[in-house]
Amino acid sequence: MKKILFLFSLLGRILTANAQEKLSYLLQTIDVTAYPNCTFEVRGQRLIEDKSKNGGAVAIAVTSHDTKTIKSYFHQDGMDSYKPGVWTAVSASGTIDKQANKLSVGMFFSGRGKYYFDDFELLIQSKGKTVSIPLGNAGFESDSLKPWYIGNYKDRSNVRLTTDKFKSGQHALFIDNSRAESEEYGGNTRLGKYASVNGIRLYYETYGAGEPLLLLHGNNMSIASFSRQIPELAKKYQVIALDSRGQGNSSADSTRLTYELFADDAAAFLDVLGIDSANVLGWSDGGNIGLLLALRHPRKVKKLAAMAAVLYNDNTSISPKLNALLRKQLAEMKSKGITEADMDYRLKNLLLTEPHVQPDALAKVRVPVLVMAGEDDIVKREHTALIARKLPGSTLKIFKNAGHEAPTEVTEEFNRTVMDFFAGRK
Repeated sequence: MKKILFLFSLLGRILTANAQEKLSYLLQTIDVTAYPNCTFEVRGQRLIEDKSKNGGAVAIAVTSHDTKTIKSYFHQDGMDSYKPGVWTAVSASGTIDKQANKLSVGMFFSGRGKYYFDDFELLIQSKGKTVSIPLGNAGFESDSLKPWYIGNYKDRSNVRLTTDKFKSGQHALFIDNSRAESEEYGGNTRLGKYASVNGIRLYYETYGAGEPLLLLHGNNMSIASFSRQIPELAKKYQVIALDSRGQGNSSADSTRLTYELFADDAAAFLDVLGIDSANVLGWSDGGNIGLLLALRHPRKVKKLAAMAAVLYNDNTSISPKLNALLRKQLAEMKSKGITEADMDYRLKNLLLTEPHVQPDALAKVRVPVLVMAGEDDIVKREHTALIARKLPGSTLKIFKNAGHEAPTEVTEEFNRTVMDFFAGRK
């Protein structure tokens, strides 16, 4: 029971509600009673043959817990840079709570992809020294996976020891999710389709019936971001969830990334589907794209709901700490040999260098726009207010007790606000 409790507490932070139901995992639990308030680090080696697909994730995770509290730490695929097909060091760290008596070490995975793990180790800083705590079968050299506890994978994943690829020794752990059937948002093997647009292939899924409603996700995300919105929106609308170029399951070329390019992709995509105009819901980068879609292709947008959009990136619009973090991440990627042509690099750089929309240009937008943000958003309150003020037909909504992730933090309120807006209710 404790293992299940631990698992689902962690999932709330790693994956959306829909993906949680399809998660597979391995974990083992270590006694850390002798190390209260000590810092720890779990290290491992990971090789990914290709980026996880369809809103999937791979995480190395640890948690300290007792009978009352559970505190989790994790490293998730997509949160760090890597080269496909190359062994990469990954880690997760934190502090063992004073009352904690167990530390659970786990690997979690969903979506389609092929992953290899090897050489795990647990290090604890105690009395000024680094103590190596033995993990059972840490290098996967035993004849079985024991003592790793395996859960909820048999119908979707092939989890086994392999000699095909390894970092050291003669074995590694192999997780093959490449052929998993799925009905998860962002990876629906039954409903997922592709449209050829502007020289690339855009992946999309359609749910429900009624007026078309186009969903545009955030930077380096996918359709899965809207897992908590799609079921509600599909009750009234034909929800068309789109993976932007180079993200999720959509392809890309070498064309320089701009939000204007994404907006042109969205307009051409609607043309391919034979849709003259649609309601649009955009979150973060998707909000930027939605605004530019309304500016560049006004006949394509009926109504626009934009969550946490920006017109430009400077210290008046975005938290300086975020920009500092982005610059650090780009520098780290270069130091690891990742080129500027890498899609993850390009998408991070996009956040720093785009968009470039003059506030007064918003006067040209003639459709109703719902401008939204969280009260603790990384987008500054003044900038969100500026967008609303410059749009002739706008409604401003700031979600209390929420930040940039308001669609998942205050889901019920967010969904109700969006539904009321598109229905014409105040």
